[in-house]
Amino acid sequence: MKKYIYWLLLLLLCNVCIGQDFINKDDFSDKIAKDIVAVEFWAGWNAQNEFKELNKLKECMVYRIDITHNMEVQSKYNVSAIPTIIIFESGRMKEVFGPNIMFQLEADKKTIQNSIDTLLLNKFQ
Repeated sequence: MKKYIYWLLLLLLCNVCIGQDFINKDDFSDKIAKDIVAVEFWAGWNAQNEFKELNKLKECMVYRIDITHNMEVQSKYNVSAIPTIIIFESGRMKEVFGPNIMFQLEADKKTIQNSIDTLLLNKFQ
């Protein structure tokens, strides 16, 4: 019985890891330097309020960074509440979407995607 529980837990953890692409302070600068990137500043204790549609954003790379283990990055970008999504373009912070008083992201997928689309369109002007 323990063997089956072990394999079930392993399978569940693998699915969570595949769905999320986490970054940390060591690779943060390299990851955001490439074109348009959306980063969700996140913490496990607030997982119920994570932006579930992060991986559905188009025309950008998406990452999640755990602020409990990467406080230096949180501080550098003045992230005071989570979840917060920051849109970067070639390493420069372009737009910030923060949470409401209930620690839920104020913006929806459409709003964030519009910001990404605007950055893309501006490249051609």
